[in-house]
Amino acid sequence: MSGRVLTLRPFVARVTNWIVWRSPRRAARLLFSFAHAEAASRVDLIVAAQLTPSPARRALYLRHALDEARHAKLFSLRSAELRGKAGLPPLGFVRPDAEDLFERRGEVGFLAFVHRGEERGRRQFDSYSDHFGRAGDDRMRALFDAVLVDERRHEQYTGTLLREVAGGEAAARRALRAAAAWEAWRSWRRAGRALAGLAYAAAMSVLYVALAPLLLALRPLLRERRRWLDAGAGARDASAGGGS
Repeated sequence: MSGRVLTLRPFVARVTNWIVWRSPRRAARLLFSFAHAEAASRVDLIVAAQLTPSPARRALYLRHALDEARHAKLFSLRSAELRGKAGLPPLGFVRPDAEDLFERRGEVGFLAFVHRGEERGRRQFDSYSDHFGRAGDDRMRALFDAVLVDERRHEQYTGTLLREVAGGEAAARRALRAAAAWEAWRSWRRAGRALAGLAYAAAMSVLYVALAPLLLALRPLLRERRRWLDAGAGARDASAGGGS
């Protein structure tokens, strides 16, 4: 589509490449996160293929899903290889958490979301390919170059379909703006949940620390109470035994 989807992620990736990829352990975890995202995208695309009324779009979604499955495998295998070289076990199995995007957003909203993701991914992976080319790591550069072939095709076809399904360039742009707003709201909500969890954990830690002196002060009283209870129970048992 004419006009770029602006995002900070590719810029951040380009600036932080030397830090992010320096540690094999950190690199392996990042690659595994890519595998997770690709696997989740695959599930959403399969659902889209089931729900779209167009046989032509169904075929495109299924082909895209196959590409995502292959990408997930490539990233997962490379992640396991890096961890193996560091003497670490693989991070486990990829467990996709699809979001029912087609059902929640409709086909226009789904295509806008996917198009934004593909453009963002293509720009981000471009920066990684350039980084590894400069670093002389042909293996990692080849990995991202292989994925980029598909990412460029995905970006192109989702843009074409978005204009077609939305009903023109202007409508497609409105859908992209709506997708950007929805993504921002989703990120804010996720951040809010994470912050709420951290705030709860911090509050409970402060509460436990604050109550610790009180619990220490009450310990003798609790021991005395237990002795009285035990003595009372013994007296009742003796009385019951005498009465029998």
